[in-house]
Amino acid sequence: MLNVAVLTSGRAPGLADLRKRANVVCVLERKPQRGRPRQEFDAETAVLLRRYDFDALVLLGYLYVITEPLLSAFPRRIVNVHDSDLPKYPGLHATRDAILAGERETRSSVHLVTPELDAGPVLARSDAFPVAPFVHEAAARGEHDIVRAYAYAQREWMMRSSWGALIAEALA
Repeated sequence: MLNVAVLTSGRAPGLADLRKRANVVCVLERKPQRGRPRQEFDAETAVLLRRYDFDALVLLGYLYVITEPLLSAFPRRIVNVHDSDLPKYPGLHATRDAILAGERETRSSVHLVTPELDAGPVLARSDAFPVAPFVHEAAARGEHDIVRAYAYAQREWMMRSSWGALIAEALA
């Protein structure tokens, strides 16, 4: 069974399912502090993670860009679970961006982390999650609160139902 470490910034959606498919050796919750250099923070995170023996570091609900000290500590061993069909929709609002662009379905992706945000090679994609037609109608009427709420629900649906299996597939 694959040994994985998980880095999260609060929530780790799909963690329970991932535990069924991989040996999770640690779950580290980290949030950078304001005013502290990110590279210093990531170097400290790398020191904490080096205590564990793992094959891959999974960013699960980690909302921060990884910098060089962490990338060089675990080269080609950091993967991110992202709530869109990469490379089409990078960033924090990917599900919402896909819906506003008129996509009829959304997907999640697991990709290798590189210095560029959400730009590393995609290792696996989830099955399609259909978008309800009323959301596109709401977007056309400018009802962005409905789109925002639906995008949140859509992302939660993808995270809870597919992320554990998707990570296991990507790391196999």
